[in-house]
Amino acid sequence: MLRVALFLGFLAYASAYVCSKDACATVRCANVAEAECTSGGGKFVANGGYCGCCDACRQQLAEGDSCMSMVLLGVSMKAECAPGLHCDPKTLKCVQDDAPCAAALLKAQNGPSLLGAPTPSCDGEGYYQPKQCQGSQCYCVSKNGKEISGYTANVWEAQQMTCQCARDQAEYMASGLIGKFFYCTSDGSYQTYQCQGDVCFCADTNGVKMDHSPSVHISQVTKLNCKTGF
Repeated sequence: MLRVALFLGFLAYASAYVCSKDACATVRCANVAEAECTSGGGKFVANGGYCGCCDACRQQLAEGDSCMSMVLLGVSMKAECAPGLHCDPKTLKCVQDDAPCAAALLKAQNGPSLLGAPTPSCDGEGYYQPKQCQGSQCYCVSKNGKEISGYTANVWEAQQMTCQCARDQAEYMASGLIGKFFYCTSDGSYQTYQCQGDVCFCADTNGVKMDHSPSVHISQVTKLNCKTGF
């Protein structure tokens, strides 16, 4: 939320900034050599500096790099996401254009605003977050945005909903492997306990055994006090 607030704040500042007609009269441009710029991995942009007054050499950001500096208009942009990437407004990181969620988000941002149309929630790599919400319902999806059936919750009841168990289980089943069991809640989160074979223990939100957790036989799983501590 803080990143989004900062992003919106930057945009508000940027939209209010307007370069005056004589802005370039007081600007002294540094010498930017195109050959030197490109040989160092940068991108030469004619008149790409402050208010279009000077040439610029822009660093090409890789996937996952912070792109917060790209949101300020009227200020010389010294870096940009490399070709095939764009700046995700939620994470302020460069993500792939062709990553499914990033592409859907870009389409939603640039297309016509449709009442009720969902805005996807993406991770830092441009794939779908496990939990997506539309209207009054939240549901679980794969990395590519395909809904995982059987796991939903009302928006007002989904604060602790992670969908991580539902996704891990779906990916495991899709791999063709067998033998591992997943204990998920009705909203797709991991149960507070997990079992391996006939041994059960308290687990964290990723299904990993918690430090110092006692272990019990699966027939005694109800005796685990994972919610209240152990």
